[in-house]
Amino acid sequence: MPIGKMHKQRLGRNLMLAGILVVCIVAAFFITLYNMQGQTWNGG
Repeated sequence: MPIGKMHKQRLGRNLMLAGILVVCIVAAFFITLYNMQGQTWNGG
């Protein structure tokens, strides 16, 4: 089955959304690390 213009546009959009999702996850991870600086876990 040939890949048409619509398939290429959909692929591009999906890759863009995946990239945005990865950026959000990485940002949340680093924000969490930043907020946890200086805190220690003493087991309750």
